Amino acid sequence: MTSPTLIMETSWEVCNKVGGIYAVLSTRAATMVERYGQEQVLFVGPYLPHLQQNDARLDSTDPDPVLSEACGLPVYTGTWSVPGNPRVALVDYRPLYTQRDLLYFNMWEDYELSSEEGYGDYDESCLFAIAAAQVMKGFSTIHPSERPVAIFNEWTTGMGLLWLKKKAPEVATLFITHATTVGRSISGNNKELYKYMSGYHGDQMARELGVVAKHAVEKKAAHEATVFCTVSDVTAVECSQLLERPVDVVTNNGFEPGFVPARAECDRLRLLGRQKLRNIAQTLYGATISEETYIVLTSGRFEYRNKGLDLFIDAMAELADNGTDIIPVIAVPAWVKEPRREIQLGLESKVRLTLPASQPYCTHRLHDQDSNILVRRLDHFSHLWGKRVYPLFIPAYLDGNDGVLDIPYYDILPAADLTVFASYYEPWGYTPLESIAFGVPTVTTDKAGFGVWAQSLTDTQVLDNGVLVLNRDDDTYRDVAHQLAEAVRSYSVTPAEQRTTIGQRAKELSDRADWKHFFDQYEEAFGMALERIKIN
Repeated sequence: MTSPTLIMETSWEVCNKVGGIYAVLSTRAATMVERYGQEQVLFVGPYLPHLQQNDARLDSTDPDPVLSEACGLPVYTGTWSVPGNPRVALVDYRPLYTQRDLLYFNMWEDYELSSEEGYGDYDESCLFAIAAAQVMKGFSTIHPSERPVAIFNEWTTGMGLLWLKKKAPEVATLFITHATTVGRSISGNNKELYKYMSGYHGDQMARELGVVAKHAVEKKAAHEATVFCTVSDVTAVECSQLLERPVDVVTNNGFEPGFVPARAECDRLRLLGRQKLRNIAQTLYGATISEETYIVLTSGRFEYRNKGLDLFIDAMAELADNGTDIIPVIAVPAWVKEPRREIQLGLESKVRLTLPASQPYCTHRLHDQDSNILVRRLDHFSHLWGKRVYPLFIPAYLDGNDGVLDIPYYDILPAADLTVFASYYEPWGYTPLESIAFGVPTVTTDKAGFGVWAQSLTDTQVLDNGVLVLNRDDDTYRDVAHQLAEAVRSYSVTPAEQRTTIGQRAKELSDRADWKHFFDQYEEAFGMALERIKIN
């Protein structure tokens, strides 16, 4: 199969840790560099002077003079401080705002792509995408390569793909959707995505849901790309229906196991994390909680329905009469105002409250405390909490400096006995994959790409192999909530020796998602793209 001699890849999340695509690219980089060499791989990301640039080790505080001149924009070069240390070019896209109208007019002329209904992050995304494409063209001019390939991730880079196809048609392009704009909007607006999937028309739904411009960029990029990819079989069905182009290659999201601590360190982190979570719960609830308390964790973006946060809370409410103390932890960033001072004082003084605090499930105060949908759902079951079940909603980003827990996410993960990611909409799902890599069994659903992948490899109808996959459809909410509650209840009384075995099986399953296994899918896509470019 034909292989590329240069791979250029762009995403808003290159050196910018804001979401799941960061995990995809930053963990895949080492495998790319290993297979193709550091000189043949270039990641292109946004230069964000108003923020501390995540993970970028730049060659200079000044723009690279040669590449900047070649693409007509300030470009800062260096390496990305992730495994593999790939080369990176961060482009300052802000000068393109003065050319925005002309650039959009050209998109209309070349592709009949209208930007009139763009709003929110549309301009910023599209102008960065074009800037990234200009860097790619400039770089391939400076460093000519026989078989160049450019990878564009998500709708936010779609306009860059279109620009590059027009200006440098010799570059083979891959467009990878990590979700569809319309699919995410349908599910996020509480519509039934799966029951009516075959009847949805993407353009019509985009107009109904107010995402016309983003959908249009995404759809056009999917059709114009040399090869169209997505991250799971679940999303492939969605892409075919809503974007009206079948996916060429499914490129599953792999995993880089290098950051998982050794067993002894995991054991240390587990003890530390459990003690801290238990102390927080005791301080807030004014209760004495068993040292053997059972900790269940969910995390991710604040997408109440899509991430299954609604279902998680409802399932925990069913466990109010459980025979074992349970601390359900919801580690989901929200609009934080400040840490709760009373809990800080309680933790510092080690003097527990004798009465539970108001809304004891909240570790921080929120700007939208009274209207936050997750808090309101916890309020709904407030009469059940504090008996055997002690929920903790930690709405801060877990970077180790949140003011209450003060432990980074990956250091608190080993403290969990079980994780739950009961997603309604999840194209892949890194969180359950990360969980089993740490040896923590997980519960997910067949609406997550990871869940479907796990189903293809092992028995996931029970938790014995480290992953339980629940069948979540549009009409099964109550049943799934009950099944989840029963799974948590059952596992909470599983003997410690059996839990150790299940944790080991979970870790073994995660090894099969190593990038060294999944990267072959990318190589298939590269070969297909280069063959199509050669024919054209």
